[in-house]
Amino acid sequence: MHPLLLRQLKREGLAPDSDVPERLYGLLDRISRAYSEADEERQLLDRAQELASRENEALCENLRAERAALEQKVEARTTDLQLSEARLRSLLSLSVDAVWEQDEDHRLRLVSDGMCLLTALPTERLLGQRLFDLPGFRINDGQMQQLLPRLESRASLREVACQFDRPDGSVRHLRISMEPAVNAAGQVHGYRGVARDITSETLAAQRLDCMARFDSLTGLPNRTHFVEMVDHAVARARRSGQPLAVALVDLDRFKTVNDTVGHAMGDELLRTMAARLRANIREVDSVARLGGDEFVLLLESCGSEGELSTVFNRLLAAIAEPVELLDRTYLLTGSVGLARFPDDGNDTSTLLRHADAAMYLAKERGKNNVQFYTDSLATQSARRFELETALRQAIARQELSLHYQPKVAATDGQLLGLEALLRWNSGAYGPVSPAEFIPVAEESGQIVEIGAWVLRQACWQMRAWRDSGLAVPPVAVNLSAHQFADNNLVTEIENALALNQLAPADLEVELTESVLMTEPERARGVLHHLRQLGLHVTIDDFGTGYSSLAYLKRFPAGTVKLDRTFVRGLPDDSDDSAIAGAVVAMAHSLRLLVVAEGVETEKQLEALRALKCDQIQGYLTGRPVDAATLAKNVLRPQ
Repeated sequence: MHPLLLRQLKREGLAPDSDVPERLYGLLDRISRAYSEADEERQLLDRAQELASRENEALCENLRAERAALEQKVEARTTDLQLSEARLRSLLSLSVDAVWEQDEDHRLRLVSDGMCLLTALPTERLLGQRLFDLPGFRINDGQMQQLLPRLESRASLREVACQFDRPDGSVRHLRISMEPAVNAAGQVHGYRGVARDITSETLAAQRLDCMARFDSLTGLPNRTHFVEMVDHAVARARRSGQPLAVALVDLDRFKTVNDTVGHAMGDELLRTMAARLRANIREVDSVARLGGDEFVLLLESCGSEGELSTVFNRLLAAIAEPVELLDRTYLLTGSVGLARFPDDGNDTSTLLRHADAAMYLAKERGKNNVQFYTDSLATQSARRFELETALRQAIARQELSLHYQPKVAATDGQLLGLEALLRWNSGAYGPVSPAEFIPVAEESGQIVEIGAWVLRQACWQMRAWRDSGLAVPPVAVNLSAHQFADNNLVTEIENALALNQLAPADLEVELTESVLMTEPERARGVLHHLRQLGLHVTIDDFGTGYSSLAYLKRFPAGTVKLDRTFVRGLPDDSDDSAIAGAVVAMAHSLRLLVVAEGVETEKQLEALRALKCDQIQGYLTGRPVDAATLAKNVLRPQ
């Protein structure tokens, strides 16, 4: 019987062997078994609980171990993340690029230090603002209209050019790229972007474009840009039916000035002339520099030929105003050639070519004037080009020669001097007039080489005449503006005299007033040097230029030549008589001799004698002849 049941029976005073009725033994036996079964179940349960407790403890231990490992991993990953974030922040702070993040409403929620540096705005001024609404942000309207649909469709943006005006007034050029920011669910919740400062590159590109399209010295459009401007203007003129004009402006004798005063001063003169041209045209007109001393103007919807003449005569007057630089006065003039659309050409190249031909006509007609293109100029222009090409070979082919014209005393006709005059007998074109080829030589720059040849040849011829026993008076050679500006001039004269064993008094140099007044101070110094050598100096064409005592007394000349234009009307023209008399009186007051040019009649000679003119030169007393004819008919034995 189960012990618990026995204790219960004993507690009731019953002995299971004697006091319990027989009939209850079966019940007690079942109760006893039930107690035993309950004990067994409790033992099994306890065992199960013990096993479960052990398993739970093991599981908890495993969980604690796994948790510790997980926490270690989390800590390691957190550290890595913090290091990564620190590296990112460092990179962002070091980057010159601006980096930002926007929310779905395009408001800035994160900005880098580069963003603050680029915009010159603090973080608090940037956060919460829409990027494209920032004060100072600028983008082309047409470009913005293209960007808006892409932003609304959450598309990426690449290499968008824009500008930002910073609070200090400086402008930064930017290139922006943006892409959508996507969360774990794949939903777009804003934009991330980066902006690069391309100011240096943009300005460099602009400078290169400016250099390619504008003249660096004057800031005016250059030839390339001007041609584009004329192309567009011609297209507009075709549509509107309005005329336009292209005008070439060349500064007379500028090369001489530039060689004389130096390139730095020459550049300053060019800048001054560019400013004068720009100031004396309409706002709708354009002026450009083709190079050197050549400028070109474009006048749209221009007026008649008379109106254009008025405009350009006013322009020439502005050019001719004295220029004061470093306490010196410089005087320049200009020659203008015009071609009009559509009468003189239907395209840019034709208009420029015809304006160039007209400009050369202005040069040939005395400079400082305006000429319009005509059909005959095309032939003249071709002729001039052909002459320039042929003239380059004239010395080598021995096509140049000197003729000599006597200068005689007005009183008795005594031979006092000779003037060497250049002649050209071209193998291709025959005799070419000096009036035609001398301007070509001057404009092309060949006059310096030719002038040096004339000097050497005149000195050689004097020596040859003397060696043959002839008495030879002083010979005068003409110095061009280019030749006078050459720093080697004095040396060349000294060498030519020494080579031919001549005294300086044997040689005379003639210069026009315009050559002397191009750069008066330098001219005065050169002439003093020549006079110190013993050369005689004559001012040619006197009366056609400045012709004032104030200028004349500054130059150490010995003679002035009365221009033929004032001799032609003698003695009947009272104006010519008055001018001739005034020139003679003024020259004599400065102890200068006077030579009258172009004397062709006895009446002219008598009028000049009455005015006390010293010498005469002209067809009346002797035409220019070659050296052999002069030696035979004019020169006398020593």
